[in-house]
Amino acid sequence: MLIVLEGLAAVVVLVVAFLVARAVFHRPQLGVLLLAAFVPLNGLLAILPLPGFVAGWKEGLVIFTLGSAWIGRSRALGPRRPTLLMPWWPAAALFVVFGTASALLSFGVIGFVGIKVTFFYLLLVAILWLAPFDARDRDHLVSILMGMGAFTSLVGIAQLLAGPAALVAIGYEYGTQVRTSGGLLRTFSTFNLPFPFGLYVMLSLLVGGAVALANPMRRRNLLFLCASPFMVVAMSSAIVRAALLGLAVGLIYMTIIRFRALGGLLVIMAALVGAILPFVPKITSVFFSSSSLNERGGRWNEVIEKVRTHWLGEGLGSSGAAADRISSAQGENITGSLGLSTNYQPDNYYVKTALELGPIGLWAVLALLVTALIWCTRLSRTLPGQDGALTLGVGASIVAAMFASLVATYFEIFPIDVYFWLLLGVVGCAAAQHESFSGPSPSVPAAAASRRTSVSS
Repeated sequence: MLIVLEGLAAVVVLVVAFLVARAVFHRPQLGVLLLAAFVPLNGLLAILPLPGFVAGWKEGLVIFTLGSAWIGRSRALGPRRPTLLMPWWPAAALFVVFGTASALLSFGVIGFVGIKVTFFYLLLVAILWLAPFDARDRDHLVSILMGMGAFTSLVGIAQLLAGPAALVAIGYEYGTQVRTSGGLLRTFSTFNLPFPFGLYVMLSLLVGGAVALANPMRRRNLLFLCASPFMVVAMSSAIVRAALLGLAVGLIYMTIIRFRALGGLLVIMAALVGAILPFVPKITSVFFSSSSLNERGGRWNEVIEKVRTHWLGEGLGSSGAAADRISSAQGENITGSLGLSTNYQPDNYYVKTALELGPIGLWAVLALLVTALIWCTRLSRTLPGQDGALTLGVGASIVAAMFASLVATYFEIFPIDVYFWLLLGVVGCAAAQHESFSGPSPSVPAAAASRRTSVSS
């Protein structure tokens, strides 16, 4: 009976894949939107009776969408291709070139594992260059972020109510997906771990919140604003400090740049949290464990001290998730010249980058983040309507990423890496459309010019 069910599941998967492939071939933008919609559900593969090859659906969809965009590039209409409007691309190019050389020189052909983990979803920017999003596509993406953020939050709260035993009973593994901290269940929703769940909801709150606050009278936006409080609760139930830190600094950024009224709300929220925490000592001890911070700081100091004598690092893929995959492929663990196992799991992305690529790689990452943030901040003040609000939300997500990377390997966490590159590409599409007078809406450039004039005055 089980074999029959698996066979039926395989047939259904193949039929769905064919229908999706046909639609994506004719309009590659649909492939990007489908990826954005379904990557938050990837963790469900752990309990669904689907064939093993389904696990590679993400990579397959990206490669097929890229091929479709390349084939159809000559018939692509609409906004101007955004590459030259992205000032962060030189830093990204340095990061890719230096990282690729480092991985191949350190590990040979198997180094492509580290390259894939670090740079694969940069292909989304290439797709959006060949097949740019129009205004409707960007609106659909915002709806996806809002809807999936709210949906995954509901699932997270349901897990909190159900408890660990119920989750193990439906097929999740205790110690893998099901984890506890201080006796509290760390919810993971439809993801494979609490970390991507907390960070994804953070991302949804920042990007979706920026768009919703810019036009709160639209029904979708109003519903999202009403759902935001329980989304914060769900995010907190994952017990991911990086998500809480990122949300806080992202909201501060949005307050400073555009939504000054948020300042009073943030003060009220901080006061409520400060008043409640002393009466919930269990939660306080979990979130503010000094022993955890001291342990991290000691390890960072040890790594940084060793990096001082190895200016080119240990090689891309010598730590973190990539190291696990390289070790599995090689069938052994290798200790590098730093005296650290390739399976070392850092909890700071800057330390990880310095360990793997040295000061040059760290400089490239910082330059990428800073230039992307400045770019988004400038565009958020010049682009009109929803595109300006979307760009503000992306800028807030970059600020959040910069701070979250202090306590997590942010850009190595799936699907956060997907959304980082995707959102940068989408902002480039918006900027290109409003800078080009050949776009589908002649009034848009005039509105953008008017907006820029009013801001400069």
